[in-house]
Amino acid sequence: FSSRRFDLELFNHVSGYGTFAGASQSAIDAMLHCYDEVGRQPAIEVLMPAVSRSDRALLERNGFRDRETLFQCHVRTSARPPRVRSVDGLEVARVRRADAEAYAKLAARGFGDRGGPIGQVFARGWVRQLRRDARVAAFVSSVNGTPAATGVIIRRPRIAGFYSGSVLKAFRGRGLQNAMIAARLAHGWAHGVRTFYSWTDPESSSARNLRDEGFRTRFELHIYRREDEAPRMAAAKTLVGRKQ
Repeated sequence: FSSRRFDLELFNHVSGYGTFAGASQSAIDAMLHCYDEVGRQPAIEVLMPAVSRSDRALLERNGFRDRETLFQCHVRTSARPPRVRSVDGLEVARVRRADAEAYAKLAARGFGDRGGPIGQVFARGWVRQLRRDARVAAFVSSVNGTPAATGVIIRRPRIAGFYSGSVLKAFRGRGLQNAMIAARLAHGWAHGVRTFYSWTDPESSSARNLRDEGFRTRFELHIYRREDEAPRMAAAKTLVGRKQ
C-alpha cells in the first residue's frame, strides 16, 4: 500500500511478506523501489509465527528490525455452537444496504473519529463493501432504541472474519461487544461457517471479550522498520477494518 496524500504508515506498508507472496531479495528490492518512487518509508507486516525465521532474517540483513506488535489475531474453530448473549434493552439488527452510509458513520464514531479525512476513507470503504459485496453483513445493536454498537462479518466458503467492531463510549462496560460477537457467530454458524477470526490490539479488552466467546490467540502481526524510521501508524490505527 502507498499514498502520496497520507504520510502515515497505515497507508504506506507491505502486507503478505512470506505469506501471500514469497520472501526473496528481489521482492524486497522491488518493494524498496516502489516506496522510493512515492517518497515514503516502508514498513513491513510480519505475521508471527507464520513467517519463517529465515524469511525474517532476510529482512534483518536488509536493515529491518522488529519494532512493535501491532495486532493479535484470534481464531475460533469449534463444533460447539455459539452461545446467546442478552443485555437488558438490547436489540441487534442487520443493516440494510440502503443504510450503509449511516452504519459507516456510526462505526467511525465508535472508534473515536470526529469527521477527519482518515475517518472518511474508512467510512467510504465500508459503504462500498456493504452495498456491493453479498459476503458482507453488518449489524447494529441498540439499547432501548438508541444505536450503541457496530460489527461486520465477512464470510468466505469455510471461514469468516469479524471487522468494524465498535461500541459508543456511553455504552461501554455493559457487555455489548460480547453480544455483537455472539450475533456474528450465530450469523456465520447459520451459513455453515465453523472457523472465525478477528484482529485486535494486543491484550486489549476486545481480545479478552473474544476469548470469552471461544476464540484463542493464534497469531501476532509485527511491524518491521529500518533504524531511521519512526512509527506513524497510531494516528489511524483504531479505524482500520481489521479491528474486531
